[in-house]
Amino acid sequence: MSDERAALEVRGLTKTYGRLRAVDSLDLTVKAGEWVGLIGPNGAGKSSTVQVVTGQLIADSGSITIAGHEIGTDALEARRHTGYVPQRLELYPFLTGREVLEFVARARGLSDEEARERSQGLLARFGLTEHQERITREYSGGMARKLAVATALVGDPALLVLDEVLTGLDPRAAAEVKETLRERVDQGGSVLMVTHALDTLERLADRVLLLDKGRITHEIDRATMDGWRSS
Repeated sequence: MSDERAALEVRGLTKTYGRLRAVDSLDLTVKAGEWVGLIGPNGAGKSSTVQVVTGQLIADSGSITIAGHEIGTDALEARRHTGYVPQRLELYPFLTGREVLEFVARARGLSDEEARERSQGLLARFGLTEHQERITREYSGGMARKLAVATALVGDPALLVLDEVLTGLDPRAAAEVKETLRERVDQGGSVLMVTHALDTLERLADRVLLLDKGRITHEIDRATMDGWRSS
């Protein structure tokens, strides 16, 4: 039975490449208002899981439900409720930062006025207002990363899927992003974050899942992480 409070439900997800089973009957839930970290060695299935959840790959079997919308039967609505920041950024190089945000906002169903207002708020939040009329190919790596996070947020999605989202950010910018994400989770949003930075997840995540050979082998909750830090 579907959990109505879940931002993401993955059930029995399997993805193979020839004889390689990258994801093996995976079950995964991210509740509303929860930050879940996903870690594991290279080749564990993290990227394949993220790519199926975000619609870049098609699973061999299993189901994915995002904010109550099952990808197999209601893919468009599932996508509208998902914000995604990939490890390798894919921005529109000949649009300005403002144009990118407003374009994505309108694609998410916002009116022109709503798109402008929300875009301006996010540009200000990430210190990009003075750079908003520059085309994104001229952005530094850190600026592009912050714009990508803003783009993921602009449609107010129920679920954020973040793949090494802090890569290339200086300490101040990383702090801005982490603060914004934490506020969003505290307000009921949900985050699934893939990273190798376990120390970041120890400070921010509500749960950390260890993925190995396409299966979750360990789960670490907030109480356990707090115990580590106090010991």
